[in-house]
Amino acid sequence: HEVPLLRATACRVVGKYASWLGKQPSYLQPLLPYLAQGLSLPKCASAAAVAIREICEWCDQLGESVLQLYDGIVAAREQHRSSGGSGEDFVLDLKNELAVLEGVCKALSRPYVEDTAIIQHLAQPIIRNLQILSSPQSSAGPKQISAELCRLTVLIQQLRLRPPPPVNESQQATTPAGTLNRSEFILSLMRETWPMLDSVSQRYPRDFNCGEKLCRLHKHALRECRPVHYAPMLEPLVEQTVKNFSLSLSSPYLYLASIIVAEYGNSPAHSKLLYDMVANLSSTVFNALRTTEDLTAHPDVVEEFFFLAGRMVNHCPSPLVQSSLLNSLLQCAALGMKLHHRDANRGTLNFLESTVSYSLKLRSSNSLSSNDQADIAALEQAILAEGQPLVINLAQALLGDLPAYRLDSGSGSIAGVLFYLNQLCPDLLMQWIQPPLTTAPEHAKSAFLVTLHNRVARDEFNMSVRRFTAVCERSRKRKT
Repeated sequence: HEVPLLRATACRVVGKYASWLGKQPSYLQPLLPYLAQGLSLPKCASAAAVAIREICEWCDQLGESVLQLYDGIVAAREQHRSSGGSGEDFVLDLKNELAVLEGVCKALSRPYVEDTAIIQHLAQPIIRNLQILSSPQSSAGPKQISAELCRLTVLIQQLRLRPPPPVNESQQATTPAGTLNRSEFILSLMRETWPMLDSVSQRYPRDFNCGEKLCRLHKHALRECRPVHYAPMLEPLVEQTVKNFSLSLSSPYLYLASIIVAEYGNSPAHSKLLYDMVANLSSTVFNALRTTEDLTAHPDVVEEFFFLAGRMVNHCPSPLVQSSLLNSLLQCAALGMKLHHRDANRGTLNFLESTVSYSLKLRSSNSLSSNDQADIAALEQAILAEGQPLVINLAQALLGDLPAYRLDSGSGSIAGVLFYLNQLCPDLLMQWIQPPLTTAPEHAKSAFLVTLHNRVARDEFNMSVRRFTAVCERSRKRKT
């Protein structure tokens, strides 16, 4: 009788010899069936899947023969499903199946997949399953939907076709007749599956894992296809993101929106669409999270929401800063800063630091357009209107009365926001910060205010903030 754990060890050994086997292909013939059989043994499946992936990565002469490996998995899964299985109790778990699919894609992609029949061979089972899952009669659960989204993501990430020819946004990409480049493949695949993805995403709108897998798929499709080539899908992608977030209040959709802003924010042609997206997402957040308790119950939403707002300031600032939405975001940030949650605090401070530093960046420019001047005026008006509560919160964080997870870290910190405010509006900052500091030890407060008055360099300012908070902490401990 065969010992499963011993077979698993043998599979691991085969995987570790993958680079050597790549130079001795004659030894592969008996090994691949052995590994394929191991996929059906629960205690051996993981080791067999990893070994297959390693062999596919190292062995150049496998060619189309590796399709048989994945075909066997697809056939076994279909047989399991037709016999009444749910798919979730299939002997080969999803992680191991994806390892095999990744290896097969890599083996076929040396250097590129040229044969469209091979592409269809791998894509069609996934498309067929999505059609079944998206039908009104389907009773599939969120795990089954997530599994198909993962398979589609691996295909988009790992199956390599020829790259598209260089193109900018004012040109139309051209591809030689009879060939399919990588961007065309991804665009065609996403267009074909879009109605199905739209349907399954609304089947379980509040299932976090399902939403996360869908957003991950969209992220990789956008980046692998390249933003210029993926532009035809931008409007439906934005529409789906806004709609799904309104139904779910799930943070992955805010993360996806941040990716969209990062990839398209520098294009003036897309600025209105991006602003409308952020405004609609903000409306959902403001309606759902009205109190500190609401924010506390959804720290991941707070984190991703303010990272999205910060990316908008960094990549596509004008529509946002010249709107009343900026004031609402600053008001919401004043609440978000009070959360005892490290990541939510980091997102909030990132947005505030990006906003204030953007105003300074504009002011330091030698030549300002009329739009830049409008940005400066709008930013300063918003800071004048909403800045005092923010500064009071920052001061209370220094005193230890509010969270101070990020004193002087990069990409958003208490010291960073105060430093840029001190460069931008020193008199206002001094006026706002002195009252809440009255409870601080007098000598520490005086030294800190002198640092603000002298407008020292950033490194020295960070050290001053740390000294001040250390003295305040010692003082609080003595009182208790």
